[in-house]
Amino acid sequence: MNYKINRRNVIKYGFNIDSYLFSMHDSIRYDIKDSTSAYYQRWDYDSSTPDFLVQPFIQWKCNATDRLTINAGLHSQYFTMGNAWSYVEPRLGAKYQLNEKSTIALGGGMHSQSQPRYIYLYNKYDTMGNKIYHNKNLGFTRAVHSVLSYTLVVKKTMFKVETYYQYLYQVPVTVQPSSFSILNQGSGFSRFFPDSLQNSGTGTNYGIEMTAQKFFDNSFFFLLTGSLFQSKYKGSDGIERNTDYNGNYIVNCLMGKEFKLGKKKKNTISLGTKITYAGGKRYGVVDTAASNKLTDLVYLDSAYNSKQFKNYFRLDFKINWTLNAKKTTHEIGIDLVNILNTKNILGLTYAPEAPNSYAQRYQLGFLPLFYYKLEFKLAGKKEGPNNSM
Repeated sequence: MNYKINRRNVIKYGFNIDSYLFSMHDSIRYDIKDSTSAYYQRWDYDSSTPDFLVQPFIQWKCNATDRLTINAGLHSQYFTMGNAWSYVEPRLGAKYQLNEKSTIALGGGMHSQSQPRYIYLYNKYDTMGNKIYHNKNLGFTRAVHSVLSYTLVVKKTMFKVETYYQYLYQVPVTVQPSSFSILNQGSGFSRFFPDSLQNSGTGTNYGIEMTAQKFFDNSFFFLLTGSLFQSKYKGSDGIERNTDYNGNYIVNCLMGKEFKLGKKKKNTISLGTKITYAGGKRYGVVDTAASNKLTDLVYLDSAYNSKQFKNYFRLDFKINWTLNAKKTTHEIGIDLVNILNTKNILGLTYAPEAPNSYAQRYQLGFLPLFYYKLEFKLAGKKEGPNNSM
């Protein structure tokens, strides 16, 4: 619902409701090396009734002056699975137009997020054969966000500087002291079987981002971004470590130029390039004995994310030709991905034949992609006399 108090103040309020029904099943042999071994189930769950995620909210937008805009609101969440509550989440943002060319903005607020659904439903069996769901009562991961930015626009070129800080708490970690945190999940391709977790972990992210962008004008554009940041966390052992995502810096450059061809300048050739340079991915010390026993990569818990791969670099190039005919448009192009064939490390993988039972995996090498696109222009349909009654 929207309610307009006056020309400067608008209130919006309402709620979102999501309904979930689950059917999750997965099994594995007790002895993965023995093809005759029996199976046991790791996920064995079917919903008997729906679970709901309910989110009521209220927002207030105030154009306090011709230059100052304020957005404020309250948000709440309730997830029936786990009986998880986030009662009140205040949020506030403001933007002030300093002059015709520059703007300053700031914002802050509290946010919460439910866990990936499979985390709740991983099960084990007790000695009586009953299914036990250790993580069904997990609460939300919560965070406090703050951001401050300055934007300047000069002759169709935008410059922006933004600094931010995020504190995360009630992050799922293991009950027994370890380096594990749910914040690191999703950064790679490793399997994860969530044993008993609790909401006691923390994390921090902070940094500064700089952007320079020239909007498409005179057949040319560019976008340059740079970021310096720190990303840390604490598991249930209370030790602060780098998260899997803590590369510390990243620089991106994207630019393109278009050339018009032909007597009527209807056809074009476009050139483009993209450059990425970033800090390397974090990794740890491999536990060779444990890896050989599980036939999968296992890291020493005490040295988790204590190492870092070499920096990431990739250069892409693109060229395409567009021919605009009377009834069709033809486009022929080639994308040269990683044109320098730089060997960027993706991660480590279990390799029993290699020294220490692991080897490096690499990301995509040089890859040329050719394409042809044909578009047909349909003639406009002429309108006849209106014969409707």
